[in-house]
Amino acid sequence: MLTARESEGLIFIEAGEKLGAEDFDAFVPLFERIAQRTPGTVPMLIELKSDFSGWNIGGLWRDLKFDIRHKDQFGRIAIVGHKTWVEWGTKCSAPLFSGDMRYFDLKDIEKAEKWARTGSTEKNG
Repeated sequence: MLTARESEGLIFIEAGEKLGAEDFDAFVPLFERIAQRTPGTVPMLIELKSDFSGWNIGGLWRDLKFDIRHKDQFGRIAIVGHKTWVEWGTKCSAPLFSGDMRYFDLKDIEKAEKWARTGSTEKNG
C-alpha cells in the first residue's frame, strides 16, 4: 500500500505492507507533475509504516526504473520510521540519489518535514 499527496511542493508518501508495481501508479504522475511545474528538485517525506515489508519483484523493478529516470530531480528525502533496519537502509541508499537523504524516527516527523523543506531542523533555520 502506497499513498502520496502533495502540500506546497513537498510530496508526502506513506508506505505499508509489500509494495508492488501498481502502488506506483498514483505516485509517478504526481511526482512528474510537480517536477515539471517546479524548477529545481522535488523534496519528499516518506513514512514507512510499521507493517512495511519492502517490494515484490514488480514493485522493486518499477522503483529502480523510476529512480534512475528521475535521479536528478530528487530534492531532500526524509525517511521516517521506527525500525533500526530503516535507518540502516536509508544510509545505504543515500549515495544512489542526487539529493540528500536522512532518516528520522517517527517521533520526529515534524523535524523531518522541516528538514525536507528547508534543510534545517532548527526552529529558526
